[in-house]
Amino acid sequence: MKNTQPIRMCISCRCRHPQNSLIRLKLDGNDVIAYDGRGRSFYLCKECAVNEKKIKGLTKRFKQDAERFVKLLKELINNG
Repeated sequence: MKNTQPIRMCISCRCRHPQNSLIRLKLDGNDVIAYDGRGRSFYLCKECAVNEKKIKGLTKRFKQDAERFVKLLKELINNG
């Protein structure tokens, strides 16, 4: 029996990737934060997380401060 990683979709580009290669986030009130194990979440691929155009679209979509959002994404990419 094969032990495979679940496939999830990036909320930005809608491409499918193995779950362990994606950044998992959630909306907490009005803030996008790292997923903490509770509530609903969404995934973002690392290509979209460093793409300026995609980040701009996501900050508009979730009404986020661009600087804070970019800082969060960089932190999650570096720390896993």
